[in-house]
Amino acid sequence: MRYLFCLWLCLWCATVLSQDADSLRARYVRAGAFLQVGRRDYPGALAYYQQMLALDKARQDYSHTIDDYNSILNLYFYMGDYPNAMKTTLEGLALVEGKGDSLQMARYNNILGFIYEKTGDTSQSAYYYNLYLRQSERAQNKLFTADAFDDIGGLQVAGGHYQDALASLSKAYALYGQVKDTDRLVYTACKISQAYEGMGNYRQALVYAKRTLVFVTNENEYDQAGYYINIGDIYRGLSDLGHAEEMTRKGLALSQSIQHRGNVMAALLSLSDIFALQGRYDSAFSYYRQYDSLRDSLGNAESRRQIAEMHERYAVDKKDREIQLQKEQLARKSQERNVFLFSTLFLVAIILLLYSRRRLKLRAEREARLNRQKSELFGTIMSVQDGERKRIAQDIHDTLGSILSAAKLSLSRLDKTSFTPSQVQAYQTSLELLDQAAAELRNIARNIMPAGLSKIGLPAAVKGLLDTLGSGPGLSINFNTHGLEERLPEALEISLYRVILELINNVIKHARATRLTVQLIRHPTYINIVVEDDGIGLDPQPGAVKGIGLNSIISRISYLKGTIDIDSKRGAGTTVLIDIPCP
Repeated sequence: MRYLFCLWLCLWCATVLSQDADSLRARYVRAGAFLQVGRRDYPGALAYYQQMLALDKARQDYSHTIDDYNSILNLYFYMGDYPNAMKTTLEGLALVEGKGDSLQMARYNNILGFIYEKTGDTSQSAYYYNLYLRQSERAQNKLFTADAFDDIGGLQVAGGHYQDALASLSKAYALYGQVKDTDRLVYTACKISQAYEGMGNYRQALVYAKRTLVFVTNENEYDQAGYYINIGDIYRGLSDLGHAEEMTRKGLALSQSIQHRGNVMAALLSLSDIFALQGRYDSAFSYYRQYDSLRDSLGNAESRRQIAEMHERYAVDKKDREIQLQKEQLARKSQERNVFLFSTLFLVAIILLLYSRRRLKLRAEREARLNRQKSELFGTIMSVQDGERKRIAQDIHDTLGSILSAAKLSLSRLDKTSFTPSQVQAYQTSLELLDQAAAELRNIARNIMPAGLSKIGLPAAVKGLLDTLGSGPGLSINFNTHGLEERLPEALEISLYRVILELINNVIKHARATRLTVQLIRHPTYINIVVEDDGIGLDPQPGAVKGIGLNSIISRISYLKGTIDIDSKRGAGTTVLIDIPCP
């Protein structure tokens, strides 16, 4: 019996040691894969990941096996090798189906849709994207659902169905906001800009495209390269070929640094089109030849990558050696003098730093106190003004309006049978003047503050204002609102109404526009206001747009901790974009 126990103990120890050795080997292989990816050697990294996949399969490590498949797929996508990507996807799908892992099955259906999209089979792509959407909604997974809407929207953009694409991408944008996924939020903003670009609305496309450059992180070089190329295409549509070339070159440089074949091809083709539009046909032909060569041959691209990598390594090493030699020579010639100077400068620097920090701290405290007092004063003034406007508008509506109505009623009761013809004419004129006075009072009250704002809410009040303006000739008005079914705080509604009213008055008084678009949308974290016209635009000179009305708007928005962006050119209309944080 004792011998059997010893035999079992030996077998158990051998098994444990074998498992530890496999785990250690897997870690070394994974480290090698990471190293090759960092060097942009994707075929080398792929070999390491294949070894790691075999190890994790042998150990029946499900979680790491899924991670291995994901890493291998990413490499195939970087290299544009979609047949092998399909093979790997189907292997992974078979594995997760055997485990009954519904979320992973949904994700692999999404990958199938992506592969079909990249290979041009849009019908199959749409099928798998919609299957992914149904599975994600059934699992109540907001992130996967957002991914599905984003993929469907991108496919609709590629197919030219821009209105459908905006609807799908807006849903994705809202869901990404709820789960606070900034990277995917920015990615969807890029696709929204592409939809507007396809519709020919380059200004709105530029608004969303600029957001991608503000929020994208430097670590995400793949997406960042695509965003530069996209904004370059928009500038090309706006005929701003200088900015188009600048942005596209940035996208090309990033794409080449990470060796992403698809983005490099897109940047080269876009630069060829830009130079052709500039009449620089030699450059256009040169970039098209590079694009055509890259499209036709992966081997040439790999050779160029290796040569560039070796040359870059050599140049960096040479520069490091020169710097080191200069440092050694300088140290030998002036070591004692440098020590003395360094000590003196260090002491002076410490004293200056302490003094400067003290001054900066006092200045910051003073400025913060003044800004706080200024903000509180402005808030008080604005609150008093809005309250007084509301009272005056209510008095005009309730008191003077009632008096005019009573006057008209009293006048209409007169016995007209005894009037002379001239008296009848005067009677009719009086009634008309009373009607004009009542209408004018209503307009004045609405411009000061709609008396029913607290009852009907902000969207209805703005619509009522625009409906009144829409009755006039020569101005086509479009009003869009979304997400404001729930009421905002009354003070915020009053402030937003005053801002929109001032912008509309500026368009009517100064823009000489034929089209006016007002958009009022509540997103998960902020309220977006867009006022756009096709008028004469604003004066491009610095400071020329800062009128009293616009200064008032900027002050209100600053008090509400919002942002304003004005895009205008002479003769090309004006777009005002305002974002206000949600309460």
